[in-house]
Amino acid sequence: MTEVCGRYVIVSADEVIENACLVFNERIVRIEKERGIQDNTIVTHGLTSIHTHLGLYPIRTTLTGYMRLDDWVTRYVWRWEKFLRKEPELSYATAVLALSKVVLSGVTAVADMHFNEDKVAEALLKVGIRGDLSVAIMSRGVYDSFEVAMDENVELAKKYGGSSLIKIRLGPTTPRLLSPHEFKEVVDKAKEMGVGIHTHIAEVPEDARFIREAYGMSMKDFIEFVELKTVNTIIAHGVWLDPETELALAHPNITIAHCPTSNTLLRDGVAPIKKYLDKGIRVGLGIDVSLSYSILDEITAATYLHLGRGDLGPREMLYLASVAGYQALGIGKGIIEVGETADIVLWSIDEPAIDPVIGLIASGRVTQAYVGGRKIVEEGYILGVSSEEIGEFEKEVLRYFKKCFTA
Repeated sequence: MTEVCGRYVIVSADEVIENACLVFNERIVRIEKERGIQDNTIVTHGLTSIHTHLGLYPIRTTLTGYMRLDDWVTRYVWRWEKFLRKEPELSYATAVLALSKVVLSGVTAVADMHFNEDKVAEALLKVGIRGDLSVAIMSRGVYDSFEVAMDENVELAKKYGGSSLIKIRLGPTTPRLLSPHEFKEVVDKAKEMGVGIHTHIAEVPEDARFIREAYGMSMKDFIEFVELKTVNTIIAHGVWLDPETELALAHPNITIAHCPTSNTLLRDGVAPIKKYLDKGIRVGLGIDVSLSYSILDEITAATYLHLGRGDLGPREMLYLASVAGYQALGIGKGIIEVGETADIVLWSIDEPAIDPVIGLIASGRVTQAYVGGRKIVEEGYILGVSSEEIGEFEKEVLRYFKKCFTA
């Protein structure tokens, strides 16, 4: 049994216990209150990023180039991704580097979509956190054919079907890179295999425009045609949804991953997530691609964007990053509760704060983290990766980055 204690235990975004300890093995066994803890430690459930591209970590600074999504993808993303696909070990090094930032922002479960995902899985296992992985299936762009991408994702699911830490989804990238029939084939295969879907929908207005002009469908028509509601689905972004599509997405199987930083830097717009929540649409938070790869920064960015609009504040954003994320990934309730999986994070709060939730968001620093009761962070260092390894991976990735963009 392991015991951790804190001045505050944040059970969920709207419940805080003062001076308490948690006792756990793989699951939380008991919560002991009034233990007289008077330090600056806060204990929380682990957080999530339900939409992430770990493989794009090396090109994160290109987000500040005053480009819209399509220009950015054409100029930087596809160039890097085609390079990355030919260098599987580079995907491993990149994922470890990205995860070194993600984990130290309190994340214990991450949903990633990209390429060479078997190498990403190896990185996740090395670091020790939970992964929900999918291959970016497309019929053009980075892959030579739809069939090659589909087969790669299916083989990934077969390889990690029995893993306790790694889950696999199928990843039809976006309606703009697959025909409706190809997209539906992926959904049908996911149903057959008993896995979920991870996709991008309505990140930019061009998504709906393309579907209408190319296939004569509205976005709602497309979602109904591919039968998206029949499988557990993560939809990245969902910024530009019309009222009919909003109603179509109000289903327990579907969660929108709100990615405030990338949507801001690429000038995609701001997803009206308060309206979505009011309509019964599930929402979680995703890092996607960001300058810091920190879910705390996404919570902060989302708070700035939405509190200013008078709708959602920091507690709601913490809820999206914990409870909503864990439920979207099908891992658990995402709260501190007896019987729940012991995915637990300890934070040191270095600045005074009347509200521990605000203190956590403003100055929280991860000191310990556990996944399934196994310690993965100690004194702010990831146990599975040495600082020497991080340094070597940084040199390796920089070398390939220069090779890719100066060739």
